[in-house]
Amino acid sequence: MNGPDRRCAVLGDPISHSLSPLLHRSAYAALGLDGWRYNRVCMDADGLADFIHGLDPSWAGLSLTMPLKSAVGPLGDFCDCWSKTLRVANTAVFAQGGPAKGLSLYNTDVEGIVAALLEAADRCRADEDPDDLAALLEVAGQGRQDQFPDQPYGGARALVIGNGNTAESAFCALKVLGVERVDLLARNPEHCDHMLDLASRLGLPEPTVTAMDQAEAAERALTGTDIVVSTLPSGAADPLADLFSTADDDGRLDRVLLDVVYDPRPTPLMKAFRRRPGARAISGERMLLYQAVRQVALMTGRPLAAIPVAAMDRALREA
Repeated sequence: MNGPDRRCAVLGDPISHSLSPLLHRSAYAALGLDGWRYNRVCMDADGLADFIHGLDPSWAGLSLTMPLKSAVGPLGDFCDCWSKTLRVANTAVFAQGGPAKGLSLYNTDVEGIVAALLEAADRCRADEDPDDLAALLEVAGQGRQDQFPDQPYGGARALVIGNGNTAESAFCALKVLGVERVDLLARNPEHCDHMLDLASRLGLPEPTVTAMDQAEAAERALTGTDIVVSTLPSGAADPLADLFSTADDDGRLDRVLLDVVYDPRPTPLMKAFRRRPGARAISGERMLLYQAVRQVALMTGRPLAAIPVAAMDRALREA
């Protein structure tokens, strides 16, 4: 056994579908961390504070998903670029001695989206040189757009479906990737003021907001863009697949879709995209992989380049 027993978990509701335990456990195995455990905990926002305050010193960190990414803010300190920008965190790391000694919050979703979209453009691979991948994630995590030597999405137009916490991270990732503008397709357009404010803070043009239930406008939004990032939960974007399937091709090639859903995969929207010539569609498991890399580094205290991304990827592909 390598060192004392340590505990980590992914929290959210629903949580039974989460592949995070698979990723983290495969990393622990490759790192020789025999005493480390990582589990799922079903948790709503109302119970989060009591849960965290009740943890013992063996706990090293938490991964946070819906609906906890905003709820955790008052319980800790935002410590990286994107958690400070968005006031949203998907990662909580305990100081030595457990929750009573402090809670540091991070947002690794942005770099996860950046890396997933670069993988779709053949600019990133899980099995590439660890130092190169670590450098890419560092640049994305720090929002250093000028440090990308090659911008495969430079000047592109993007559409984000949804207006929640992951949609906010998608806006930041697309800004890092050098897109020209990002528009919105939302179930509740009247609740998008925070997204317009974020676009302004990022230096992006004011987004056009389209309602999902306005079929003709939604079809135009879907087919008139180069990159689509769907951040809706499982099943919520399925009606859009029919719109995209029946829409006239406007001549665009090399469209890219990232659907953050990974259960089931592929989603109906992914299938519709893949039927178009030259289009590429990737599922949320790719984002999940790359956002987990820094999580493992933060929770275990290992350098980013030491995290066994290839082993994590193999476990994910074999699941």
